[in-house]
Parts: sequence; structure tokens; C-alpha cells
Amino acid sequence: MDVRFKRDGMTLIVSIEGEIDHHTSRLLKEKMDSKFIMEPVKNMIIDLSGVTFMDSAGIGLIKGRMDRVSSVGGKISIRNPKPEIIKMLKMSNIYNLIS
Repeated sequence: MDVRFKRDGMTLIVSIEGEIDHHTSRLLKEKMDSKFIMEPVKNMIIDLSGVTFMDSAGIGLIKGRMDRVSSVGGKISIRNPKPEIIKMLKMSNIYNLIS
């Protein structure tokens, strides 16, 4: 799993590559939360184009970041998820909550 961060105005863009599962989600959460706090940003875009697999830990990761971003009045969005990731997001009812 690899993660890259880029700031665009008040938005933190998070690009993830590899698998998001119970083995990687904790470290990913720590990195994302740390960067979100360190950067004076309000919104977050999570680019999933490089994600090859995601399980329920990935859903929990996204839900937790949604809660964190909304707590400061921001918005979160997902970019470029693969069809199987979209299906999982829809099954968990998160897909409709993400702008």
C-alpha cells in the first residue's frame, strides 16, 4: 500500500495505491488523519484509482474520514474507484453519502 498527499487550496487530495484491508487500514488512517490535521484544509478527495482490493476495513476507513471531515464543516469525495469498489461502497450505503 502506498499513499500520496497533495494540497489544492482548502482540499487535501489523498491518492492510494494497493490494497486497503485490515492489514493496511490502521497505518493509512494514521497517515490520513495526521496530514489532515497538519494541513489547514477543510475538504478531502480520496483517489482510489490505484486501489486493487478493499474489504470492510476500507469501508470503515472511508466512513471515519467522512466523520472527521464533516466535523469541521468540510466535504469528502471519492475519485476513480474501480467497479468492484463502487459495488462495495453502494452495498455499504456510503456511495450515496459521498459527493
